[in-house]
Amino acid sequence: MQPTQNGRLAFLAEWYHTEAAITRSFLLTFHLSDNAVELFDQRSKKTFLRRTKMPELTRRDFFVGSKINVFGRQFDIVDYADDMTRNTLAKYRKRGFVLLKTNMWPKYLGDFLSTLIYNKININNGTMVQFTPKTVTEFLSNKEDDVQASVLMNELLAGPAISFELIGDNVSEIMIACTNYGTEKASTTIGLSPSMQKLFEREEVRYGIYCPHSEENVAKDLKFFFEEKHNIIKNCLFTNSTLAIVKPHSIKDGLLGQILVEILSAGFKITAMRMLLMSRVNCEEFYEIYRGIVPEFIPMVAQLASGICMCLEVSCEDTEKNAHQEFREFCGPMDPEIAKLLRPHTLRSKFGSSKVLNAVHCTDLEDDTRLELQYIFKILD
Repeated sequence: MQPTQNGRLAFLAEWYHTEAAITRSFLLTFHLSDNAVELFDQRSKKTFLRRTKMPELTRRDFFVGSKINVFGRQFDIVDYADDMTRNTLAKYRKRGFVLLKTNMWPKYLGDFLSTLIYNKININNGTMVQFTPKTVTEFLSNKEDDVQASVLMNELLAGPAISFELIGDNVSEIMIACTNYGTEKASTTIGLSPSMQKLFEREEVRYGIYCPHSEENVAKDLKFFFEEKHNIIKNCLFTNSTLAIVKPHSIKDGLLGQILVEILSAGFKITAMRMLLMSRVNCEEFYEIYRGIVPEFIPMVAQLASGICMCLEVSCEDTEKNAHQEFREFCGPMDPEIAKLLRPHTLRSKFGSSKVLNAVHCTDLEDDTRLELQYIFKILD
């Protein structure tokens, strides 16, 4: 059962006050009729934010485990605040986990994410990881099937993998059914959509992913990859590479998979990846070079801070080519309207709608590529 447009969702949320080094607890209410947010400080018993419309937020953004930016402050949703919200969301906002192996994702990453998004499974977090014998042993330590764990260990040591947190209705059961599709273990209770069947009828896709088979292991895997510190995040090359950011509006509009298909089919490869919810302060620092120069500076900052974005280090398959120059040209002019006229095959022409909502960020000046990559992949936690 999904919430009605006239209802509201209530959560317990936390905000870390950096200057005071304390975590404050709030009752966060999201009104579905007008996309408005209210915040009540539980310690002081006072209203922190009156009912305020926030059109950049939708009900898809609200579930236990999500992070919400409200006027530059990041609130972590830690629990439901009432039974109505719990009963409404507990089913269709479940968390799942999937790990894409190195023999699968370079070819199918975009198609995989497009298919999930088309089937109303959202991508809430993601990162590219590089295992060592030590870290892969830690990851597999709680896996019961020794034979499967041994095979998985060799596959994960073969190259970088990509981990994703998924949100959706019965998402874990669906992912298990996908990996068993077309085999003797095929599910008799979970019916896969035609698009899911088409993707997972390929053996290299079915065998190219790992997903846990119980809610307990989903929680353990999500904690291992996205909460604990294991030094498994894949480092950038920093050599003949550049930064790309798929902006929050593109992700909310369900375009992430399609954009990655375009990138990976145009002679580029992804050598590092992480998904972030950037604070407004970080967004202002990142866009500082545009302050006072680009009239859209403030809305650009607001857009980047409005939700999760996917950050990529991009290189060329042909190492003789200049990655920054090639990708900058591939993105096209900042204004999608100009791109549609002059460069119709570029990313911004295909997926952008305005100078602010132009689908992707790319590094403008080659000398800034290393600085931007370091900021995203090294400086930001």
